[in-house]
Amino acid sequence: MRNGALPRELDLRGLAAREASISGVATLATLERLVSAGVGLVEPASAAFAFRRDEEGRYVVEAHVKAEVVLECQRCLGEMTQLLETRTVMACVWNDDDAAALPPSYEPLIVQETANLSDIVEEELLLAIPASPMHAGDCVTEAQRAALGVGAERIESEGRKESPFAVLAKLKS
Repeated sequence: MRNGALPRELDLRGLAAREASISGVATLATLERLVSAGVGLVEPASAAFAFRRDEEGRYVVEAHVKAEVVLECQRCLGEMTQLLETRTVMACVWNDDDAAALPPSYEPLIVQETANLSDIVEEELLLAIPASPMHAGDCVTEAQRAALGVGAERIESEGRKESPFAVLAKLKS
């Protein structure tokens, strides 16, 4: 078991053969695609990995990733924080044909000789981000309330307009 920064280049097959476990943190400095997607971190993302071989001899990686991220609310366009937590069971494969042959209980993890655990953490977080993040409650800002209030006062001052269907009511009688 290891704590601290996640190691960069690891032989996942060797770890699975030894049934090793690794845990650590990933910072924004190591998660470049997350930054380019406009996502921030409140604190470094934590991750725990357990490596093993299954009964069929596949190299299996169980990943648990947890991070509190900073996103843009799609309703008010303000910043919001959201806790993301994933648990995934992946099988190491070397090409798309191997990935297609996996049972549905495994996610494919295409690897070469070595793998970067921060890349796995980043991929898990990107997949966990909601398509349209929004605050849980009412998130209308004071500026938006003021703009909506001015519009409502203007409509009330104009009075009620006659319904366009009122003409039809007159024709009917």
